[in-house]
Amino acid sequence: MKKTIYVIAALLLIPLNFSYSQKSNKAANSEESETSIKLLKAAYLYGYPMLTMDYTHKSATNVAKDNGRGQAPINQWGNMTKFPKAGFTGVVRPNADTYYSLIYADLSKTPLYISIPATERYYLIPILNAFGNVIKSLGSRTTGQDDLQIAFVGPDYKGEIPDDLILIRSNTSLNWVLGRIAVKNNEDGKKEVINFQNKLISRPLSERNNTNYKTPKGKVDSSLHFIPMDAVDNLDITTYLNKMMALMVNNPPTKADQALMTKLKSIGIMPGGKFDINQFSKEQQTKIKEIPQVIQQQFAQMIAKPKTNLMQNGWMVNTSGLGEYGTNYALRAYVTKIGYGANTPEDAIYPNSAADINGNNYNGTNKYLMHFDADKLPPAKGFWSITLYNKKGFLVDNAIDRYNLGDQKDLIYNKDGSLDIYIQTEIPKEKGKNWLPAPQPGQEFELTFRIYWPKASVINRTWQMPGVKKIE
Repeated sequence: MKKTIYVIAALLLIPLNFSYSQKSNKAANSEESETSIKLLKAAYLYGYPMLTMDYTHKSATNVAKDNGRGQAPINQWGNMTKFPKAGFTGVVRPNADTYYSLIYADLSKTPLYISIPATERYYLIPILNAFGNVIKSLGSRTTGQDDLQIAFVGPDYKGEIPDDLILIRSNTSLNWVLGRIAVKNNEDGKKEVINFQNKLISRPLSERNNTNYKTPKGKVDSSLHFIPMDAVDNLDITTYLNKMMALMVNNPPTKADQALMTKLKSIGIMPGGKFDINQFSKEQQTKIKEIPQVIQQQFAQMIAKPKTNLMQNGWMVNTSGLGEYGTNYALRAYVTKIGYGANTPEDAIYPNSAADINGNNYNGTNKYLMHFDADKLPPAKGFWSITLYNKKGFLVDNAIDRYNLGDQKDLIYNKDGSLDIYIQTEIPKEKGKNWLPAPQPGQEFELTFRIYWPKASVINRTWQMPGVKKIE
């Protein structure tokens, strides 16, 4: 797999040839200390997607039943029957052009029987393991529009699978079935998409043919109301590492991870282990406690100043490496931070932009224009959209509850077939349907573009994202 190079890779990825030769001088002790710090940074990056999934599971399944907002008890479908609005914080950068249908799966409890009905509507249902890797992609591009009958099992399952079921085996117990079904508007959703969602089935595999099966109610814990990303980012290093090692028992490292696991074991990081910060000197402890803040700062720097070779006219466009990270732990941690649940490039591309074509951060004080020539509209076999977020990756409140635009909307094209999108606080005098509301003056924001089922020209980078220009 072609490896995407990020600034953070040079800063944080851990070489696999550490030397542990015996030295008694001060230089040797300093070298050993630096090695330990680097290893703990590597551990933090390694565990970041897993802790994010764990906290997302805890928060999203803390309901008695499917609440229509993408939340449901563990191992049950949670259907989002309306577009997310400002105030939704369940995931960063939620999209507002599909309805979500999700399962927060814990296969340590039971293997699952999953049924997906036939539909003519474009849909995409990737299954992500605890580390954010897409282990299977279901939907229009890969499995077509016919119904699917699935046995979804965990790493230790040894039972037999009926011949008429598609077997999907995950190498981790925690998983996220992250479905998206294309929706033009809420009226279209009520007429067409909810009908598809109502036919989705998820239940224990042993209950597949039980006509009397009743979906159990979930238990609600008032202590589990939090924003998952914030909860993970605010963990102190000792709590973080201990939670990570506990999760690694049912979500074990892969064979590819063993080189890193061997290094981490030398400082007590292993499945089921217990981290003791007191094994380190006072000076080391100070640096170790700073690791979460240091890495979060590096994430912020990367968002503000992406690697230049990935840039297209102010957009950071990654067309390789997403969804299948191998041992690029820094990349998968960073993607978890900026777009948790990313698909593989064949399914979707997510250009992100924090600054206009001249390199200036977006601000609600200004007016912006994004122009597509008629022969350079986004090449999507599925659909495309552009969504505006605040600096934390959440939707921005506005008077008309409009958070995105795209080819599923009723846009107004120019006479020559080209397209203009206006990004500003106030509605433009003309082409109000092409208006993407920006936050209030003084507030900075970011843009995320989505191209579902992109054509080859997007992936091979012969088609380029147009820049967003500041206008008077």
